[in-house]
Amino acid sequence: MNAAGPDRGEFVAVLLGGLGLAAVAGYVNTLVLALGAPPVTHLTGTISRLSSDLGNGDFADARFVAGLAVAFVVGAVLSGVIIGSSTLRLGRRYGLAILLESALLALAVATIERSLPAGAMLAASAAGLQNAMASSYRSLIIRTTHVTGLLTDIGFQIGQLLGGHRIEPWRFALLGMLLSAFVTGGVLGAIAFLNLGSEGLWIPTAALAIGGGGYFIWRLRSLKPPGSA
Repeated sequence: MNAAGPDRGEFVAVLLGGLGLAAVAGYVNTLVLALGAPPVTHLTGTISRLSSDLGNGDFADARFVAGLAVAFVVGAVLSGVIIGSSTLRLGRRYGLAILLESALLALAVATIERSLPAGAMLAASAAGLQNAMASSYRSLIIRTTHVTGLLTDIGFQIGQLLGGHRIEPWRFALLGMLLSAFVTGGVLGAIAFLNLGSEGLWIPTAALAIGGGGYFIWRLRSLKPPGSA
């Protein structure tokens, strides 16, 4: 990494965490879509569907998609309470937030076969919590649950380069890898649905539990005073 870029160790940690979360989001969204629900990791299409429902008088579906939006916001609220800042910095309580996301996904798996709306809302809440965990890293907007912003930023970086402006390679690399991780997660989610159905959601649930638990333990150890037992 060049002198103007982030610390190498910090960047690797951010990269690995971001790739894992983006893959989880792509996986979950694809699998839930395959089950017949609207997207749960982003809301633009959901709000457009709500507008259409209201215009067409389909109030039953409007309640469903409005519930998804509310659930997503509730997840973001939980993230704000737990982490307290939208700026990514190692040492914040991301482990606790990821463990809570895992718990919400576990509830979604347990619920979604009996009630698609309830399961989808729990998955949307997990996605909202994840998306709000870290919105900014060294002035770069980080998105792990949707790709519209990633593609916008990638296009902007390309435009800067074509216009003769200097860009920081690590920014372009991070954006591209996050996009690739989301797509890869989606492919894996589609394969999981074909083989496991809704039970395939246990895979990202377990991955989040392991990752969140590992970070939680690391944070506790890093906060322990030197020389303490």
